[in-house]
Amino acid sequence: MFNRRDRVAEGDISTVALRKLVQKLDARQPLTDEYEARTAAAGRNSNGNQKAHLDGWLGEYGSPGYYGRKSPSNSGKAFYNHFRCAPGLMWLAEGLGEDPVVLRQAIARVDGAFGNPSSEAAAFRAVVPWSRIVELVEASKSR
Repeated sequence: MFNRRDRVAEGDISTVALRKLVQKLDARQPLTDEYEARTAAAGRNSNGNQKAHLDGWLGEYGSPGYYGRKSPSNSGKAFYNHFRCAPGLMWLAEGLGEDPVVLRQAIARVDGAFGNPSSEAAAFRAVVPWSRIVELVEASKSR
């Protein structure tokens, strides 16, 4: 599924390859949708379409982009570890086939992060780190 130029370093995937994968995933992911509906009902802003959200971010991550990045990157790992949207990370993991039990544990951690986007994303990554995303991507190659 990925060729040599899509690899950035051992344990990493280029943002180009990650974006191609995101584009193949189903936009609707039940646990992510449930989480976003619950948080929207509580008055929190919701992107509502995490597939489009990640596709947009990954599409410009190698450039200064909307936020004027000073150090654009082609590293999926850097993207994942700096992305400040827990529902987007949730959607990616769920779309790649993460175990629902693990996702529910991650969601519980996000709920305990008190509404700060950086803290919520960090809480999610504490349960589903980048290394797990790589495992899920590798497993998706055999499906």
